[in-house]
Amino acid sequence: MGDALLRNALLPLFETVWDRSVPLGSDSADAWGNPVPGQQRELLGLLAAGLKDEVIARRLGVHVHTARRRISRLLEALDAETRFQAGAQAAVRGWLG
Repeated sequence: MGDALLRNALLPLFETVWDRSVPLGSDSADAWGNPVPGQQRELLGLLAAGLKDEVIARRLGVHVHTARRRISRLLEALDAETRFQAGAQAAVRGWLG
């Protein structure tokens, strides 16, 4: 197995583990590793600005797949099927300051 093939095979696993990781003693995530509202607000702000996933990923300093997973989790947390619904739910919850 070549280096590139191995890297391509392991990259999704690494990103999944990295995306779910929480620094020890950190209060930046809840008990399940979900982002706290502050992180969700940042992501909502980027979505509200109409940015594409690739731009959001660059702004957050993560891979585009990680950004998309975070967006999916945000939609799940807000019980929303679309980004528009997520914005509406976030407004109802007072997350859009």
